[in-house]
Amino acid sequence: MYWPLGAPRIYSANRKRRKGSAEDDDTAQEPGDVRNEEDNDILGLRTSLVLAVAHRSVSSVRNYGPNVTVLLRPDASIAVVQTSNGFLVTYSLTVDPSSRVYQQIHEGSKQYKSAQTDRLIIEQERAGFREVNLKFRMVIRIDAGIAVALALDSEVVVATKKPAAVQCIRWTPDDAGRQTSTELTSRMAWLHKGSSIVTMVHDRSMSLAVWIGSDGRAYAIQKRPETLERSEETQRLFRGYEFHSPGEEGFKGTKAAINARFSLLAIGCRRGEIHVYTAKDYVGNIPLSHKVVPPASLATTGSITCLSYSPDGYCLVVGYEHGWAIFSAYGKPGANSFSADTSTSESNEERWLLGISDLGWINGGSDLLLVCPADSRLWALEMTKSAVTTCFSSANIARTFLLSGSNLIIYRGFDAPIAAGISTDASLWQQVPIAPAYLMNQRPIRSVISSHDGRYIAIAGKRGLAHYSVRSGRWKTFDDAGDENAFVVRGGMCWYQHVLIAAVETDDSYEVPFGPSSSMTELI
Repeated sequence: MYWPLGAPRIYSANRKRRKGSAEDDDTAQEPGDVRNEEDNDILGLRTSLVLAVAHRSVSSVRNYGPNVTVLLRPDASIAVVQTSNGFLVTYSLTVDPSSRVYQQIHEGSKQYKSAQTDRLIIEQERAGFREVNLKFRMVIRIDAGIAVALALDSEVVVATKKPAAVQCIRWTPDDAGRQTSTELTSRMAWLHKGSSIVTMVHDRSMSLAVWIGSDGRAYAIQKRPETLERSEETQRLFRGYEFHSPGEEGFKGTKAAINARFSLLAIGCRRGEIHVYTAKDYVGNIPLSHKVVPPASLATTGSITCLSYSPDGYCLVVGYEHGWAIFSAYGKPGANSFSADTSTSESNEERWLLGISDLGWINGGSDLLLVCPADSRLWALEMTKSAVTTCFSSANIARTFLLSGSNLIIYRGFDAPIAAGISTDASLWQQVPIAPAYLMNQRPIRSVISSHDGRYIAIAGKRGLAHYSVRSGRWKTFDDAGDENAFVVRGGMCWYQHVLIAAVETDDSYEVPFGPSSSMTELI
């Protein structure tokens, strides 16, 4: 389960508008897109800095229309801006690893004593950030109008308005020189007659999409493999299966989300409920799993504006017109914003409590990014989650502790006397900052495991691992960065007394190293 932790951070790219020709500024690492009617900004979400800007000219806005939404190719190499006049403006996003920006120069030879965290921050500031070039690529005109678009690995999928159809526009032409393929919705036998597509979501790992029609019906979609032998008259691009059929107006689908970990398809309905289905196979066997009831009445919450599962699939966040709510993967309610005082939130301009237009996950699921209507700011809400979500083991279940983006939160009630365990005055939760050197290079943390006696905790990020002694309060990491980057924890970790065992992948093999908690070198 997930819980919000503290107040959100605010990212804003407000500045004076400039008139003139299109302008490209550079840079960044782990970018986030911020869109307004003329500008497209790339933010470095770890540093709160604007790292790249593409400013559209006055003639571009007049000819193509203001920005409506921005799409990002899964590998983050191409950004696509959808405009109100039915155009797709594409930009290339390339990283230059040899060039650095925002490098700070610390003059003087004085050596100040500082904590390890401060020294690492200074080193990162001196190193700067990788430069990213945001350059104009091309403009694609959709004569039939754009209802909704989706950016995939090899193409952009566009649902058009008049005529109602689905177009697939490849990033580059195929071997036969073709770049565009189209199928009218009227020729899709599995699609209800007279319906057009208004919502599309896609999951890369499941190779599955969910479309919602204008009549509120939902379909599970897969694209057929392309064959050169098929003629244009007999070509069928997609095969689909209807799995959500609304019996009344309130159950018509409006939003969708896909949970690949548990094979769940969530459909948000007009009356605020969420119907969750289980995708058992790819031939239409998708029964109803459960229903998620909103935390308040429809008049209080408003309609559903967005749905999103966390990257690990354990959390579902729902955005409403007047707030947001968090649920577990199978519908158990968590935190929500509807208990907040509306007048206080309005007076303090806490718009993230009053309504959400879109949301997304960043930093591997450790932060929730909220977008409010009529507000150019981004609200990054730090999330904490149970360690069970990273590694489902008996030790993690027995020893309660949580993981946030930069801390472990350990429950010490097991070691306290019985009287202290039930006291409201004693603080039974201990916050342990993750080793700064390891966190800076290997974030986000993907796996956490505790020993059965609670004395040791091991963590694993993008590469390598580190472990913590609860009694001594010290972290152990690899002294050599090469040893730390030599493997990735793939199959999880476990403790046998004081011996750590990990299932790892190296460049050319799969291994199961193990070693005592007193030494990291014996794990190599």
